[in-house]
Amino acid sequence: MPVPPNDDLDPYPHFTQPQLHPVADSPWLGLTVGGPHRSRSTVERVYATPFGVEVALCLHRADVFDTLRLEVTDMLSTDEHPAAQRTAYLRNYRRLLALHGAVAERKATRRTHLAIQRRSAFYTQFQHAKIYVEAALLERVQTGDRVVSNLGIQMTVTDPEVKRDRLWGWRTHMRVKLTPQFTRTWGWEDDQSTWHIGHEGWGLLPTLDLV
Repeated sequence: MPVPPNDDLDPYPHFTQPQLHPVADSPWLGLTVGGPHRSRSTVERVYATPFGVEVALCLHRADVFDTLRLEVTDMLSTDEHPAAQRTAYLRNYRRLLALHGAVAERKATRRTHLAIQRRSAFYTQFQHAKIYVEAALLERVQTGDRVVSNLGIQMTVTDPEVKRDRLWGWRTHMRVKLTPQFTRTWGWEDDQSTWHIGHEGWGLLPTLDLV
């Protein structure tokens, strides 16, 4: 199934109906890779997006709890191959923070705002791609499915339809129950909670029996 084209990085209408587009023959599948901050993980799935880049679902082996992360493949590297865009992305991101700092300190000029627009377009291409895949994965979650947080905390979904975003229509809250091995570790008063989904390209993801 072809991925619908993106129009100048505008997420509408893609975010209203996010779809998964697996890349079954991706050369990244099964590789141990380094992420944007040199964290090591294994690529388990790869998805095409309307934003001109592909997104990998990575299994991250942590010291405490394993978890899943979404990373744009252009940010990944192996021992043999450097990342295609990681250095440019991180430099651009640091520069964006500095430019926004100038705005906050009321030192911005028209040139500052133009630079922010230009650099934001480069940044949001990658961010929108991860958010798109995240929303599509969460849309498939049903009652009884397991999900995992970015910290590796596993939960079972008891109600996936607690609340949806008024604009995009995607899920923003789910009712979840801690799996037994995490109940004492996490320290909730009981084993259930309403989980807010920030849709920032990281956070809650279905386990897909990978963790």
